[in-house]
Amino acid sequence: MRRVSLLAALALVACVVSAGCGGGPVATPFLVTYPAATAGADAVPISLIDQTGLVTGMVVAAETAAEGVSAVPGRPNVLRASWAGGACDDRATLVLNKLGAGYELAIHNHPRFTAGIECDASAVTRAVDIAFTQPIDPAALTLNVEFP
Repeated sequence: MRRVSLLAALALVACVVSAGCGGGPVATPFLVTYPAATAGADAVPISLIDQTGLVTGMVVAAETAAEGVSAVPGRPNVLRASWAGGACDDRATLVLNKLGAGYELAIHNHPRFTAGIECDASAVTRAVDIAFTQPIDPAALTLNVEFP
């Protein structure tokens, strides 16, 4: 009997460890490469860290949109997020979190360290389409653009 209890306890520990200590959402990075803003510039890698467990994919949007969040016609589970970045950004990191009754997409633009070389300070609009496991009202997703 004691041996069965020990095996049951070990099985329980294995389940808890493999479930990620609580079974909550696991951050999943989704990666895309945004085309260069100008000739001779580098493409910009964009990563999305989903802390909600609702994202199924991300692609560069086929069309740009006004800054903010909008629905993608004909695709009820997809939202388009569009924001201003810098012409000299070398990457952007998006983090999706639950925020009250809605969600927040924190966008971190990371400008390239230019070692004293001047960079064009113009803004560049970027847009990605984010697919979710369920339809989400665009008004429920708030963008929070941050600069390091």
